[in-house]
Amino acid sequence: MRLIDRLRALPENRTLVLAPSGLLYRDEVVATPAQMERLTGSKIALCVADAGVALRVMTSLDGIAEQILLLSPAANPSVNLKLVRRIGCDSIITDLTNALFAMDQSTPIFENLSGLIAAQTQNSGSKIRETKWIMSTSGTTGTPKLVGHTLTSLSKSTKANPERGRDQNWGMLYDYTRFAGLQVFLQSVVSGARLIAPNYDTPLDEKIALFLEMNCTHLSATPTFWRKIIMTPGSEKLNLKQVTLGGEIADDRILSGVCSQYPNARVAHIFASTEAGVGFSVSDGKAGFPESYLTNPPPGVDIKVEGAKLYVRNPHVVPEYLGEKRVFAEGDGWVETGDTVEIKQGRVFFLGRASGVINVGGNKVHPEEVERVLLAHPMVAAARVYAKSNPITGALVVADIELVDPQTNPKEARTSIKTHATAQLERHKVPAILKVVSSFETNAAGKLIRKQT
Repeated sequence: MRLIDRLRALPENRTLVLAPSGLLYRDEVVATPAQMERLTGSKIALCVADAGVALRVMTSLDGIAEQILLLSPAANPSVNLKLVRRIGCDSIITDLTNALFAMDQSTPIFENLSGLIAAQTQNSGSKIRETKWIMSTSGTTGTPKLVGHTLTSLSKSTKANPERGRDQNWGMLYDYTRFAGLQVFLQSVVSGARLIAPNYDTPLDEKIALFLEMNCTHLSATPTFWRKIIMTPGSEKLNLKQVTLGGEIADDRILSGVCSQYPNARVAHIFASTEAGVGFSVSDGKAGFPESYLTNPPPGVDIKVEGAKLYVRNPHVVPEYLGEKRVFAEGDGWVETGDTVEIKQGRVFFLGRASGVINVGGNKVHPEEVERVLLAHPMVAAARVYAKSNPITGALVVADIELVDPQTNPKEARTSIKTHATAQLERHKVPAILKVVSSFETNAAGKLIRKQT
């Protein structure tokens, strides 16, 4: 079933999106542009800041275009251009006035769908069974890779319930072109809820003010972003019914923090990745997930642990990075998530990303494990742990720390935090250097940007 068919099933004149361009109604979205058949089999890159405009384009193209490449308006334009070239898009639709796109003289650029249709004199190709939705990985390091999905895999966990959706207002904090953001995007519009979608570069305090004004009831973000939300004045007034954490490890402190601030909300942390698709969610308020998921997993997904690594199987995902011919899924569909885990007392806990391990004199240190210990200190609002080269041990553990109270004496804070870390961690895991910083930068997916040294 195409996206347009799902939206046609919603009540007429239902408000779907509040974006910078204004309110967008169901009737506007399902009004198919004339001569759409000209785009049959086309390969379109979409780089649009306004989520309302994007919804109209995606709804029209799904089931018509061979592929839709979703490009983040927050990404480096030169990176976006490389992705366009990597998979050979026919055209680019963008509402950004960025000259870097014009560097690719071989790919026509259009401001809207109407202009693209008018430029076509005949069908681009043969009819397709399902459009391939392509998005880039949203990791914190390295060059983005491209992963292909279908609407079936993207909407596997979405629930079409217009009656309930009528009273739901979803706030958009993610970049909708990333996997987590697209999940929020589709869950909201397919259920007939209203999506409150400010521009990606709107300051957080202004987004919170808008969410308050529009009675936001459902909100999803990374743990890093939730720490920022809780510290933002006015956020405590949000009348949230659903709080979701994803994209990073959700530790006990942040889970407890959101539960305390939003006592009327159902709090869940979700595991998902661009490669594996939607995995599973946990709503018992505890870090990690029950060991029973390994033998009795949630519907639609298989989970296993081998060699302390987590694997997920989703049959609906294209098993290779597009444009690279590099397979990331095994022949039987298992995807190595890149997460290292440990099983303890009937629960599976995330230790961190295997690719981010710091080698200190032959001893492995997961930055996320050290961060969880630091975040347990009452003075620490946020923490980022990374490696610094050392000629003797190979690497040292370094930690940047944002304090809850900026007026706290940095020297006293470092002493207290170092004592706390020493009591909780093995010697080689204790940060050799602690730095107090004013804030941390996050990427378009809301994840903490990892430093590389």
